[in-house]
Amino acid sequence: MKIKFLFLLPLLVLTELVVAQQLFMPLNIRKAYDNNTRAMDGKPGAKYWQNKASYKIDMQVDLATREVSGTEKIDYTNNSPDTLKFIRVKLAHDLWKKNAVRAFEINTADLTDGVDIQQVSINNRITEAEQYNRGNTFLNIKLYTPLAPGESVNLGINWSYIAAQSKGTPRECVCDSTTWFLAYSYPQVAVYDDLHGWADTPYSGLQEMYNDFSDYEVRITVPANAMVWATGVWQNPDEMLESEFLRRYNTAQKIEDVVSIFTQEDYKNKRQFFKKGNNGTHSFVYKAEAVPDFALAFSDHFLWDATTITVDAKTGRKTLVSAAYNPDSKDYYEVCRVAADGLKLMSTWLPGYPYPYPRMTVFNGDDGMEFPMMCNDVSTFPRSPVGLTVHESSHTYFPFMMGINEQMYAWMDEGWAAFFDVLVTDSVAGQPQGSLRDYPTFAGTDIDMPPMTPSRNLAYQSYRVASYNRPQAAYMNLYQMLGYKRFHKCMVEYMDRWKGKHPQPFDFFNTWNDASGENLDWFWKPWFFDWGYPDLAVQGLSQKGKKASIVIENMGTMPMSAYGEIEYADGSKETFKRTAEVWKKGNKTISIPLASGKMVKKVTLGDPHVSDANPGNNIWEKK
Repeated sequence: MKIKFLFLLPLLVLTELVVAQQLFMPLNIRKAYDNNTRAMDGKPGAKYWQNKASYKIDMQVDLATREVSGTEKIDYTNNSPDTLKFIRVKLAHDLWKKNAVRAFEINTADLTDGVDIQQVSINNRITEAEQYNRGNTFLNIKLYTPLAPGESVNLGINWSYIAAQSKGTPRECVCDSTTWFLAYSYPQVAVYDDLHGWADTPYSGLQEMYNDFSDYEVRITVPANAMVWATGVWQNPDEMLESEFLRRYNTAQKIEDVVSIFTQEDYKNKRQFFKKGNNGTHSFVYKAEAVPDFALAFSDHFLWDATTITVDAKTGRKTLVSAAYNPDSKDYYEVCRVAADGLKLMSTWLPGYPYPYPRMTVFNGDDGMEFPMMCNDVSTFPRSPVGLTVHESSHTYFPFMMGINEQMYAWMDEGWAAFFDVLVTDSVAGQPQGSLRDYPTFAGTDIDMPPMTPSRNLAYQSYRVASYNRPQAAYMNLYQMLGYKRFHKCMVEYMDRWKGKHPQPFDFFNTWNDASGENLDWFWKPWFFDWGYPDLAVQGLSQKGKKASIVIENMGTMPMSAYGEIEYADGSKETFKRTAEVWKKGNKTISIPLASGKMVKKVTLGDPHVSDANPGNNIWEKK
């Protein structure tokens, strides 16, 4: 017996290893596990680290020239085990340089020389040009003394750029001559992490965010009649707002009814919102802690609604939710309420995790784009604003609270926002309004790339399918399979482990395996790693003695829900629901039992929340 046991033990161990290694892990990612910065159970490793920056920025805008300029001081701490010889800074507005690599065409009128760097200092020592190297929207600043583990350095940068004014400008807008949304507007230290070292994906206008969690204190100087909304908490309203508007602002922070702070009537009567500025300008100060970016917007004629919601019942923590909008945007009059109701549902239901920030502002720009505590959202009239508002607000969780690397794995954030589009949107709207994106049209084609393909390597259409459509379908199948209670447990565990950190795909997969109590690699592999497509078909009747059933075949490669309806000859109907778990063992068919004593007339597969690449084989009728 002992001899047999010893013989079988290596086989058992090998079997376990085969299961554990079913998902291919790139060798550079595996190094993080070898170095104990990440653990195979999905938790951060004992030696996990990330670097930290604090920004003090003083910026101003010139409406006539469209120049944005500023000075900033960055305190950067190296928490890594490596000695850094240079600091990499992102210059996103080099996108507009004549020779920049872009994911799309731009209006040639917006071409500039990029970001004008007037001065760079290291620990208050002004650098010479040979100290830095610039290219591909990055500025590498060579340090006079390498930055050892645990040490900090102070960088000073004076900069300016000309804001693009054409419609369709990504992320930002000169929406009109006195209404702007500023995005990626300051030199920002790139991420240095345990997976790739310095992040090196150039900004092409397509791939979005990967930033460390930083603290910000920002002073923004604008024309004296303009209001600024920004990431963080406004620090000086008392010294800026006239008493009536300060009263309204303070009231909005106390009640859950929507308060109109700036109204059409106020503008019509030429009310003075602000106390007198200096030389025709005034300066707003905003502070934010532990956020991955800072964005701002301003206008001298936008309406402003605000309300407060409780986002964490246990602590009583509240969030001020605002909508700032053009009076001509007919849908925006309901956006503040929609945003507040959406954040409430996200905090309590899906994802079921308290909204982490003290503010959220939905600004009426010309895009659909998210930033910490800010959204740049176009008017959707005559369509409802619910879907866009929910989608962009939900990004607070992914990528902001969770620090996702969208440049590599955009499905880890866009896929989740697309998932919330459906269920949360329906709940806020009070009717079916959200819908699955069109994955079936692209599924199994040569632009349907496995989502594990790094996003930086994908062209626009493949990027959209891999980041939004396919993962949305996968997450919906996962939700249907696990059920709300188990799904929510996994989601909360994932967020608890990785909020304020930088999870990568295997941290997600392994955490959900661990939290669900089940190895879900059989599900992750076809949906995220493999080429393939979802396709179920009704094959027909199966009769065994007196028991009859309908046979459903998985004609595709992905485990998916089998939802459908059976219509009997007597006119009665019944529905059936089988989740993706029925394909767990690799079987290609399942049987749906029919009601005893009844003759089946027709069977129809399909559901609005299930993606099927070939609906042509979803109906069976008795001849």
